[in-house]
Amino acid sequence: MSYLTRTIKNLIKIGPKEYFIQMMYIGDTKAGTLVGIDQFGNKYYENKEEIFGRDRWVDYAQHYGDASQIPPEWHNWMHKIVDTPPTVDPRPHPKYVLPHTENLTGTRKAYRPYNTTAPKITAWEPKPFKRA
Repeated sequence: MSYLTRTIKNLIKIGPKEYFIQMMYIGDTKAGTLVGIDQFGNKYYENKEEIFGRDRWVDYAQHYGDASQIPPEWHNWMHKIVDTPPTVDPRPHPKYVLPHTENLTGTRKAYRPYNTTAPKITAWEPKPFKRA
């Protein structure tokens, strides 16, 4: 199916408002069935008519769209490791596994170790003299 035909079909299915939002955030239009929503508010969609590899996608709750926002159970479904989504076949979560958190690198919550070494370069401080 050509790109223009697919785009027009998706515009009719999703409406002009959602069409504009998708073009702004992902630069493409997608229409499919909502499969589920995870605990972070991410929405997961599927469309069997799309090309393989484009048939499952996520609409992130926070629009910076970092892949580390996807929990492991949904990651398995997105990458076709399992066929059924976690909403249909929830698997038990082991007790020893910590709850999922996104990658915080580059944010204010990122881990920063305490530095105990002395600086290699010290700043020069001028000493003023009294004029006679």
